[in-house]
Amino acid sequence: MRINSSRIGFPLVATLALASSLACSKTSKAPTPLAATALPSGAALKPWDASKQTKARPQGMVALGDKVWVAVTNLKLGPYGYTDPGGPGMLVGVVPSTGAQTIIDLGGADEHGCSNSGYVRTDGSKLFASCTGTYDTTDASGKAIVEADPATGLVTRRVATPAGFVPSGLAAATGKIWVGDSTSARLFSVDRATFAIADGANADHPAITLPCSDGSTFISDVAFIGGDIYALCSASAGYIVRLDAATGAVKGTPQLVGAIPVALTATGDGRIAVANSVSATLSLVTATATAMTVEKDLVTFDQSAALQDVRSRGNFLYVVASGTQSVIKVDLAAKGGPAKVAASPTGASSNPYNIVPLDDDQTVVSNLGTDSVVAANLAVLPPVTAK
Repeated sequence: MRINSSRIGFPLVATLALASSLACSKTSKAPTPLAATALPSGAALKPWDASKQTKARPQGMVALGDKVWVAVTNLKLGPYGYTDPGGPGMLVGVVPSTGAQTIIDLGGADEHGCSNSGYVRTDGSKLFASCTGTYDTTDASGKAIVEADPATGLVTRRVATPAGFVPSGLAAATGKIWVGDSTSARLFSVDRATFAIADGANADHPAITLPCSDGSTFISDVAFIGGDIYALCSASAGYIVRLDAATGAVKGTPQLVGAIPVALTATGDGRIAVANSVSATLSLVTATATAMTVEKDLVTFDQSAALQDVRSRGNFLYVVASGTQSVIKVDLAAKGGPAKVAASPTGASSNPYNIVPLDDDQTVVSNLGTDSVVAANLAVLPPVTAK
């Protein structure tokens, strides 16, 4: 479960380079995105009960080709707002400059095979989504990992999650897809050749339990970086853990990164950036062949920021702050050390969730609160010289 401002009153992940017209090089300029693109609503969301309409409630995003793919959770009104699964999970491919959309229904034949699909990743060809279902560990319905082909708009493979898991962040490594648990410090894996559960399948092939000391720890994000898997143990004392991507064996010693870490990404200079929601900070991790070192809480934000996501492009980091309804750009190469160099509001009650940079300055953001994808320009304005 990733923390977000609607739950505390929180893929991704290493950012892949955008292809085609989104970004051909660090200095290229992407086509200007629309100011706002409304995501599917009403009958297009295929609610299970027509009398209980759902809302898109977008969360995760990833870029592939000329589209940004958005994970649509498709939630109905519950006791605490739009929090309960009410229709099939979906991926919506949006062309930022035109608003054109492609919808992939992840629900399967009965539309219940995947629900509450909040995370999406890509290996550069296929899309992978984790479907959380409800947060009840005894309710297996809708909990799945799904592979989809963006070229055809079809689901290619699906597997139900192991009993007791509530899937969260995921990462597609070479041989396995590694998936975190929203309710514990555990990972399970899916064999990419067979698309069957591998680690976590049974007592002979148990899930991987991470050595994180806080009993309330959950896995908020997972990334495949430099041939290894990195997972965030999210708690008041949150850790980053490095694992062998083939076996799940822990490599080295977990390192403290901050309070409630929620997202991580590979940086352009070879480090790993971690966004900490409750401490409202960015930490930077340097990984060598044998160890990790952390510059903890290196960049600080307003304490009400409720950081939600971090992505990387070149020497820049792009940070989502749900609490302040804004996104912020950080320059890692700034004179004197990493510095916040630009910011943009995402709109009142927008509850921004994920961000994807299209070029150095133009980004798009999934707004959970307004069921839309919006543009945020983070150009750094030159200083004004007094005359």
